[in-house]
Amino acid sequence: MKTISYTEELQPEYKLPAYYTTQYPDGRFLFFDIETTGFAAAHTTLYLIGVLWYEDNSLHIRQWFNDDGYSEGDLLHAFHTFSKDFTHLVHFNGLGFDIPYLRNKCIAQGLEDPAWETLGQIDIFRLIRSYKNLFGLSSMKQTSIEGYLGINREDTYTGKDLIHIYQRYVAKPNEQEEHLLLLHNHDDLLGMPQLSVILNYTMFFEHMTITNLTITEEEQSLHLEWEHTSASYLPKRLAVSKDGVYLNAAGQHANIWIPIKDQTLKHYFADYKNYYYLPQEDMAIHKSVATYVEPDHRVKATKATCYIKQQAAFIPCYLSDSFDCFLEDISSKQTYQTVQSLLDAPESLQQATILAILKQYL
Repeated sequence: MKTISYTEELQPEYKLPAYYTTQYPDGRFLFFDIETTGFAAAHTTLYLIGVLWYEDNSLHIRQWFNDDGYSEGDLLHAFHTFSKDFTHLVHFNGLGFDIPYLRNKCIAQGLEDPAWETLGQIDIFRLIRSYKNLFGLSSMKQTSIEGYLGINREDTYTGKDLIHIYQRYVAKPNEQEEHLLLLHNHDDLLGMPQLSVILNYTMFFEHMTITNLTITEEEQSLHLEWEHTSASYLPKRLAVSKDGVYLNAAGQHANIWIPIKDQTLKHYFADYKNYYYLPQEDMAIHKSVATYVEPDHRVKATKATCYIKQQAAFIPCYLSDSFDCFLEDISSKQTYQTVQSLLDAPESLQQATILAILKQYL
């Protein structure tokens, strides 16, 4: 086994993204990646484990290389010993491949209770995979996300390409092929902190803190504009539309435009048994008031007739438990609220509405 260590200058693009320190303020993070000659641990070789960590204001990388084809056990023990000083293991699809693969190799090598099994697992891929359509990507591979974010790498090989290179290297070691094998893993490791800014989108859509919110009524739309914290900073502009609601966000600034409809809609009362319907007025009133109405001018309300109508400027209602919602008729699925109800709501409820709108895009 060979052990290779690097210390990289902590350039701005390599700094630990705010996502980690925000979500895990006491965490000590170990990024890792493995290289193998295939997917099935029982029939393939583990030839490289690489790790990246932050210490003394520097970025460090260490690789354990199975240079002779027989050092899998040494790699596993080295990784086990080294990982003891960390709280979280960070990887890209590690829960889907790397962790199960290593687990099977540990069983085969007789290594029980490896230290990395006790660490918190942060799988970048699993956290971001549901955002594929939002980014307009055909693939959520690490290199695809790096390309989306404009991250460049020196390595040009795929893991599949390197299988044959490693097999040739074991048969006849040489510096050139060793460099290619190490470089691919090195660039995967170095790419992980850089592409981790993609996790800021999960903060934006799921955990965002909104500040400086303004809501203004414009021609045919309601404009919501706000700022948010660095943990939800968006490295690339996001411009998407769903059901006519337009989102435009970049950096720490975001806007939503919601179409306004001027129309007459119905607000239905759930406890219809306590209401009477007035056919001439086309509205329902509570039984406590209905006693003052002539019996031949009222009928018992049903679910379909237990409503009042209102003509107003409406927008879709995203928090039906917090606002009076309106429908076109009893069978309608789309609910609405008045524009004024959102304008008059406390800011906490306005912010909750924004977060509810954002969930519609996921």
